[in-house]
Amino acid sequence: MLKKPFLSVILLGGIILAGVAGCDTRFKAEDVLSEYVTDLNRSQFVSLSSPAMAMPISLPASRDRQQSLTQFDIGLLDFLSLQQCDVGIVAGRKNSILGKVMPDSQRFLYELDIIRAIESCDINNESLSKELNQIAQKKRLELPKAFGNALFNGAESEAFFGLSNGYLPLNYSTAEQQALLDALNRLLDIGENLADLPLIDANVFEGDLKVLMDSEYAGRLLYSLARIASYLNLVANKVSALDGDICGAPITYLKQQFQAHYVEVIQPYMGRINRGAYQVLPLMNRLFEISEPLSRGMSDFSHQFSLSESDGVWQRYQQASQLHAKQWSTLFTRCSVSIGGKS
Repeated sequence: MLKKPFLSVILLGGIILAGVAGCDTRFKAEDVLSEYVTDLNRSQFVSLSSPAMAMPISLPASRDRQQSLTQFDIGLLDFLSLQQCDVGIVAGRKNSILGKVMPDSQRFLYELDIIRAIESCDINNESLSKELNQIAQKKRLELPKAFGNALFNGAESEAFFGLSNGYLPLNYSTAEQQALLDALNRLLDIGENLADLPLIDANVFEGDLKVLMDSEYAGRLLYSLARIASYLNLVANKVSALDGDICGAPITYLKQQFQAHYVEVIQPYMGRINRGAYQVLPLMNRLFEISEPLSRGMSDFSHQFSLSESDGVWQRYQQASQLHAKQWSTLFTRCSVSIGGKS
């Protein structure tokens, strides 16, 4: 009597699990790359395993990426003497219960406010005036650090740079990243003008950080580049080792797989990734530069996004793409096979 309900529960559980797996698009690209290797393996001349999971450097822990800032503590007598201007009010905000635990994004805005307050305050007490102006000058020098903390040390950055988010979607399009580009450009405008103590709408600033978080772009890009490069290098190295016996019927089959998997699916996906990266990476790299000096861990992590450094993930991906194309081209030429036409 209990068999039917029990079987129904199992069936329902299977449907739910299948639905969840079907909705998770984070690793669909892995299936596409794996199918490329699997179908190449159907040739007796090819034997490949999926590449090892060589992950990029992960975002450092918060303690390893946060830059320390000067603490500004104001005594009671000084506080009372500063009530005629905004210094006491702003400093009091930081020294409040909530102020002591403010997130890095709010701390950055506070740093701008306290510098503005000090520099606009007419203080008759010469020694106090000198002390405060020294603090303002030091805080000006620390603004890139405060800005970097706001960008790279919050929950938003953990989502933006998280490698666990998987690949960029297979249907990824630059048309979908305008909000991200707008946010990055607004943040870059702030960073480029730190010396002018820009007036910042806190809601817009926090909103832009949330756009970064929601996009998950940087982590997905890094993961995609690393995994695609691993697959392309794997195939390229095998293709380069094939000898003249491959010409004839075997090369016809291999060309079909190259066309069906790489030319028609993987290459267009890579093209979409490239177009997006060429828009985003210059902005990201400039934000890294503005926030220097970064911690050692953050510096090593950010280095992976460099468009020019040969040991960066981006350049290794480009090199893998070129090697993969070159080895297939060399093989097709040796077997007198036209890449675009029939053998």
